[in-house]
Amino acid sequence: MVSAREGVTDLLRSTLETTHDRALQGRVLSQLERLHPEPRPAVRRILGRLAREFRGFSRATSTPPRTDAILAVGERLAAHWMADRLNREGVPAGAVEADSAGLLTDGRFGEATIRLEASRARVRGILGPLLGSGQTPVVTGFLGRGPGGRVTTLGRGGSDYTATSLGYLLDARRVILVKENVSLLSADPRLVPGAIPLPRLSYEEAEELAQFGARVLHPLTVEPARRKGIELCVQSLHRRESSTLIGPGVRGGLVRALTLLSPVALLVLRVPGGRQRRGVIARVGNLLRDRGINVVTMFTSSALLLVFVEGALASRARTSLEPLAREDGASLEGPRRISLVTAIGERILRDLPEIPTSLVTQALGMSATPRTISLAVPEEGGVGALRLLHRLLVERSRKGTPRRRVP
Repeated sequence: MVSAREGVTDLLRSTLETTHDRALQGRVLSQLERLHPEPRPAVRRILGRLAREFRGFSRATSTPPRTDAILAVGERLAAHWMADRLNREGVPAGAVEADSAGLLTDGRFGEATIRLEASRARVRGILGPLLGSGQTPVVTGFLGRGPGGRVTTLGRGGSDYTATSLGYLLDARRVILVKENVSLLSADPRLVPGAIPLPRLSYEEAEELAQFGARVLHPLTVEPARRKGIELCVQSLHRRESSTLIGPGVRGGLVRALTLLSPVALLVLRVPGGRQRRGVIARVGNLLRDRGINVVTMFTSSALLLVFVEGALASRARTSLEPLAREDGASLEGPRRISLVTAIGERILRDLPEIPTSLVTQALGMSATPRTISLAVPEEGGVGALRLLHRLLVERSRKGTPRRRVP
């Protein structure tokens, strides 16, 4: 299974920002051909289809299917290019485009979910004979086929999700996800220089990491593996010794990792009866869903609902919730741009005493579960909070420093 070559998806995305820039589209077609010189017949077929999509594309009027069809081209080219390279090296291989191979999705453009059981028969029917004949199928990641035969993409990082889904459908025991630079670390190394490799995670810890912003994994990557008990190995391409195994939880494990989501928009909703009002949380979710907005997370108290959404969707989210705010005794505050810092690990609640009072005091909200502790802090304080918690929960523990309460 392959992703697009580095930079190709962003290159294709750049063509969606203009309406009729034929010169840009021509340059993109030429660059894609230079990046994928072989095999010529397949490359010409794919680029010919892309040129037709370009001619029909208008940012003002084009539908999501056309956008997804354009963005999926990088994976199509990469599959044929990689299969050609393998054959030249004496490894029998064949390119397989996932939508043609029967990988079916729910049809949500740009963020589709794979329909595993519906895909099983056709995927096994196509990939099984290839594997049985000794060929290596090189399958496109990131894309599938929605209802009506339309191409749908899975979102950024969707090739990992494709790989674990194929592992599920083919009854694999292990799936290896190869990353350009690193496996999974205790924090984003660009923000926390002291981040360390995570040698092993439970499925649940890995899911929490993905959901709370660790961009190494697509949020749905772990689910197919967890359902079948497949072991995942996240492997660095250039540092073979750096890898993370993901599998059933290890008793007594004290893995700690931290994530930062920023900016996130916070809306504070007060409704009569608060969370005790029957159906209020479901209503909030439905109002946002109807406007195409996913909730990042939600904190609740007896009187307030703190709703977190992606920063870019803040205004739309407020408009969506205004019907609730117009009811007697209700109010709606925000949106306010914040940073959401989350510490993740089995039995993370034992670390609550380690969190400084000063950090809790500045927080705009806090939530704790058996596997996560999340703090909403002012946007500008996000990186500082991330580094502080990493120092206390990861670096100090690694050095064997005794736990103590930090003022």
